[in-house]
Amino acid sequence: MKQRVLVTGSEGGVGQAVCKQLSEEGHTVYHFDRLAHPDLNNAIVGDITNRDQVLEATRDMDAIIHLAATPDEADFLEELIEPNVRGLYNVCDAARENGVARLILASSVQVVSGHRWDTMVQIGDGPKVINHYALTKLWAEQIGEMYARVYGLSVIAARLGWLPRDPSHAEELQASPVGTDVYLSHDDAGRFFSACINASMQEGNFEIVFATSKPLRHVRIDPEPALRVVGYRARDTWPEGHAFPS
Repeated sequence: MKQRVLVTGSEGGVGQAVCKQLSEEGHTVYHFDRLAHPDLNNAIVGDITNRDQVLEATRDMDAIIHLAATPDEADFLEELIEPNVRGLYNVCDAARENGVARLILASSVQVVSGHRWDTMVQIGDGPKVINHYALTKLWAEQIGEMYARVYGLSVIAARLGWLPRDPSHAEELQASPVGTDVYLSHDDAGRFFSACINASMQEGNFEIVFATSKPLRHVRIDPEPALRVVGYRARDTWPEGHAFPS
């Protein structure tokens, strides 16, 4: 079924891949970002920290993919609270108020980065954060669970792997001892969020899943929940499917 989908942070690395995939599948994609995009018919210039703008943008949507955030560790009070806490609340509450059926929230594998990486990390192992950015992503999972249980939304919290946003970020990933095993390609990101949009879920269901490409050396995080919940199977292995030369 073709849907009306709002993607926040649509001009980011993940957002561009997701919007491209969903548009190719025939969904009507609305691009919400602080940056104007003159070539898009459904571009909405706005800020997730502005409740009125978010409320208006989410009207009549079938699903929301919420990606907009400060994407890395930063000063908590100056850079993380507004987009990653207030903005997240605005999106979730607007989804509730406007009766949006499906809400997909970008979490991060960083919420489990305090675990040992020599064995496969599973959802049941619980979070183990080591920085303030990861704390904001844990907040995303908690608010998503509450809005599903209390207000009846179907919510997926996606613990996204390492998607390189530029060539230097790709070099950093390649140099990391675990980076190529928790890599998420641009192409797999598009396919993953497509699976989230198209998956059958009951009202009030909340799920946490990991979203990565196939590991280059060792399975570091459990791919089973994403397969079980939304039918996602990764296709790429580093450096396949990313936008920058390796």
